[in-house]
Amino acid sequence: MKEGPGEDPFADDSNDDTQADPEPEPVTDTPISDEPTTDPADPITEPESDTNTDMSTDQIPYVIRRQTVKEDRDNEHVAFLRDEYAELEDQIRADVADELDMRPKDVSVTDLREAFVELAAENPAAVATILENWGYEHLK
Repeated sequence: MKEGPGEDPFADDSNDDTQADPEPEPVTDTPISDEPTTDPADPITEPESDTNTDMSTDQIPYVIRRQTVKEDRDNEHVAFLRDEYAELEDQIRADVADELDMRPKDVSVTDLREAFVELAAENPAAVATILENWGYEHLK
């Protein structure tokens, strides 16, 4: 007789039912519970602290959670700079990178310019002084 795909080719050819393996009896003396069975003294099985699971996305620093530099920045602004300020921006980028212990090319110009805006928001009097030095007092 040809063997089918579900048959065991190494099985005994005898048709004796007395050699069949008995079915295992179900274990009924152990109560079934949804509670984990852990030893509280076992450091491996202790429940983890909720400090990591409760962290919201807002608690992760912006530069870490974003996928691209332009993420969450829908406003596109072109900065027209005089040559001396374009060079100054490059120097500021290098100086900031040095402060952060990074390479200048790893400091995003977009981040740097946004930081300029935040710094100006925190120091509007300093910005006004610069504008006055540029001649803004003549525009009054």
